[in-house]
Amino acid sequence: MSATYKSGFTIIETMLFLAVTGVLVVAILAGTGSSINIQRYRDSVSILKSVFEQQYSDVSTVRNEVRATDVSCTANAVIDTSGTTLPRGQSDCVVLGRYLTIVDTVITQSIVVGSNPIAAPSYATDIKELQDYKLSLLPTSTETSQLEWGARIAWPASGSGAKSPTMPRQITLLILRSPTSGLTYTFTGDGVAAPLHALIVAGNAIPGQAERRVCVDSDGGFGGGLAVVIGAYASTASSIQVRSNDMGDSSTC
Repeated sequence: MSATYKSGFTIIETMLFLAVTGVLVVAILAGTGSSINIQRYRDSVSILKSVFEQQYSDVSTVRNEVRATDVSCTANAVIDTSGTTLPRGQSDCVVLGRYLTIVDTVITQSIVVGSNPIAAPSYATDIKELQDYKLSLLPTSTETSQLEWGARIAWPASGSGAKSPTMPRQITLLILRSPTSGLTYTFTGDGVAAPLHALIVAGNAIPGQAERRVCVDSDGGFGGGLAVVIGAYASTASSIQVRSNDMGDSSTC
C-alpha cells in the first residue's frame, strides 16, 4: 500500500513567511509615519509664513474692533468709552497697524492704535512721524493661538544671529502704516516691547528694520532646516519667504 502526501507549508516556512511579512509591515508603517511627520512640519512652516503675511493684509485693510458708538481718545492713545466722547471715526485715535509676538509656541496678535499730540506737524521721514505718535494696543482685538503640530520657533544654529541653545525664542513684529504717505514699515525686536516705541528704529538694526530668520523646530518630530525669513525693510507680504539651509544664507537652522 503506497503512502500519499499532501503539499503544504512546514512550520519553519510559515514562521519565515510571518517574520518577513512583519518586517515589511513595520517598514511600511515607519515610512508612512516619517512622511506624515515631514508633511506636518512643512505645514507648520507654511502656516507660520501665512500668519506673518496676514499682518500686512490686515494693515492695508483697516478693521475697527471698537463696538461702542461713541468713544474718546486719551493722551496715550487709549480708547475710552466714558466721559466726553465722539462718534466712531472722529476721535484723535487712528488705527496704525499690527503688533505680533511669538513666544516659543504662542502667537499673540493685536491692533495698534495711535494718536499724534503735535498740531500740524511736518516731518522729514515717515519713521520720524511714527516715532512721535502715542501708541497703544486695542484690547478687544487681541487674539492668541498656537503654532501647529507642536512646532516651536528657534534661533539659527550657525551664522548670523545664531545662539546656543537655539530654544526657547521669542520675537516681536510691529507693522505700521504712515498716516501721511500710506507706506508700510516693519520693525522687529527680540522681546515683548514695552513701550512699543522701542521697536521704531530706522535702519538695518535690531530693534529696527533688519532681516530676521525665524527657524522652525519640530520639537522632536522629523523635520528641520526650514525658516520663515522677514526681509530687511519689509513693507509687503512678498517680503516674507521660506528658506532652507541650502540657499546660501548667512545663517542656518
